[in-house]
Formats: sequence, structure tokens, C-alpha cells
Amino acid sequence: MEDTIDAGPALQDVLRVHCFGCGALNEDGLHIKSRWEGDELVCRWQPPPHYIGHPGVVYGGAIASVVDCHAIWTAMATHCREEGIALDAGAPAFVTGRLTVTYLKPASINHPLQLRAQVVDRGERRSTVACRVWQVGIECATAEVVTVRMRGH
Repeated sequence: MEDTIDAGPALQDVLRVHCFGCGALNEDGLHIKSRWEGDELVCRWQPPPHYIGHPGVVYGGAIASVVDCHAIWTAMATHCREEGIALDAGAPAFVTGRLTVTYLKPASINHPLQLRAQVVDRGERRSTVACRVWQVGIECATAEVVTVRMRGH
């Protein structure tokens, strides 16, 4: 899997929020950036050195956090795309209902992670997102995230 993605605008630059994972308005956050690449939402994220677990390895909780936030953006952006809603003009809020991460290989703290996600099932308020985490061509983790659109949003 290549580590390059489309150079189009990151969704988080279109809709600026306070979220820990993606919020441009949160100076202490992870500041992930998600971009469409075909039918997948792709995120390339370099773990900062302080997200280390075992020597040289990314802390698994940090991977789960990045997956969680990227999956929420995937659900929201897919909803907007399918409904013809501009992201910055009334995108609904989604929250995590369930997050399941399967770690396949340790991820190095020295290389960026690439997350590739897409909605695999969608109901009235719930969307299930499948996400794969790659690093230097190696699949490090897979995840399934059930997202829920908040009422009134």
C-alpha cells in the first residue's frame, strides 16, 4: 500500500472543530487530516515521539484514537456526499457507538501511518465504518467502528 494520498483539501480544513483527534481548534489534539481518494477516506498521520509504547513502537491507544476520529469523519463525509450536503453547511454530528481494533503488526514510531476507511453499512442513524491502518506497505491494524448520528444534528 502506497503512503501517498490525494493532495486535495483535508476535510478538517473545511470544517474546523474542537475535537481532540481532528480539531484544528484544539492545540493539544492529534490534528489528523482526512481526504477523499475515490470511495475511501484516507488519512496520513505521523505519530509524535511521545506516543511511544514499547521502544520504537506506537502506543496502541494512539492508533485506536486516530482510527476512531477518522472513522467519524468517514461516516459524516459519506453521509454528506450521499445526501448532497456541503460539509461546512449543516453536516450532522456523529459519535462512536463501538470501536473494535485488531492489531496485526507493531507500528514504528518513526514512520507515518496511513488509514483507509469506508462506510460498509448504513442505516437511518448508524453507519459501520471499516478502517485499515498501513505503514510502509504493511497492514498494522484493522478496525470496525459503529458510528451513530446524534439526534438533532
